[in-house]
Amino acid sequence: MDVAGWMAIPLGIMWSASFLCTMYGTTQPLLSMLGTILAVGSIFLLRRQLVNYRKLYPEAIWLQVFRIAFVTCLLAGLLTDAVQYAYFALFDNGRLLTQLGTAFQSEEYREVWQKMMPEANLDEMQKMVQSMTIRDIMLQLVFYNIILALPVSLLASIGVQAPQ
Repeated sequence: MDVAGWMAIPLGIMWSASFLCTMYGTTQPLLSMLGTILAVGSIFLLRRQLVNYRKLYPEAIWLQVFRIAFVTCLLAGLLTDAVQYAYFALFDNGRLLTQLGTAFQSEEYREVWQKMMPEANLDEMQKMVQSMTIRDIMLQLVFYNIILALPVSLLASIGVQAPQ
């Protein structure tokens, strides 16, 4: 747990920076691209950390390495959740929900949604999105971060071998 905790700090910082770049990237595309680069780069950072761990503990089997990667991702997700909560509570001021509401009013956006989900009532969806609270948003993001931990830890830990 100690190892995963220390490994989670830089990973959580990268994920938090990626989130903030994505939030402000709706108006500045370069920030959005930087957010994507940070998110993908975090997998390589975690992989490098796992390789270093494997050098220190060559007797560790792959399942132990994967478990450390998974716990690291969960802890990094908690750090990211804290940053996300602070962002929505202190800085967002309803900006995200306003942008989503504007998007729902766009004809192109409505057409795409109608093609993807023909049975959905877009007016009800818009009302639901507009009435979301910080708690609702955070529940979704916490769940998303937990689900995201599995594929990220798998990608980072596959092929991490003991030094020869």
